Amino acid sequence: MKKAIIYLHGFNSASLDLNGNLLQSKQKLVVMQDFCQQKDIVFFSPNVDYRDFQSLVEDMLFEWNQFLDQGYQVLFMGSSMGGFASEYLAMKTGSKAIMINPAITPSELLTQFIGVTENTELGLSYDWQQAHCEQYLLYQQHLENNTQAIDRTILLDMADELIDSQQTVLKYQSKAKLLTFEGGSHSFEHIKQALPTIEQVIFA
Repeated sequence: MKKAIIYLHGFNSASLDLNGNLLQSKQKLVVMQDFCQQKDIVFFSPNVDYRDFQSLVEDMLFEWNQFLDQGYQVLFMGSSMGGFASEYLAMKTGSKAIMINPAITPSELLTQFIGVTENTELGLSYDWQQAHCEQYLLYQQHLENNTQAIDRTILLDMADELIDSQQTVLKYQSKAKLLTFEGGSHSFEHIKQALPTIEQVIFA
């Protein structure tokens, strides 16, 4: 079966520049794009807006359906907030999720960014408020109350400076495949080393 990955970047980040080209400064994206080209996998990595998570979910479910209609098996993959979104979308669709240094409780994690007024990746102005954080309480609850099995693979750099990797291990050790790397950072610096695991998940 044909394979497609829907990849979601993190908070206040981007996958594409203003001309719609993949950001070459993002090692994860470049490595994944090259890998997908070699393996004949569609790599779809849109820019998304975490201020309106419901719209993000609806948009990605639409894209998922489009891929399904074309005969693709879709996997969700994402970094940080993209990891959270991937888990949520996997729950909604029954697809697999690969979560890289995932955000677990965005409603708490993202409060430190209240007042951010520019996406530095793109140089675009925007506004991040308390209400944007609070919207995630509902989606965290959905995941917490979910009783269906979700096929999750989690890739962690243990020296993540933004999210406590040990807490991620404790939360998911009994319900996800965990691949951990000593050192690294929130950006995740071991994408090349993780490729065999990623390939295994895609083609299993």
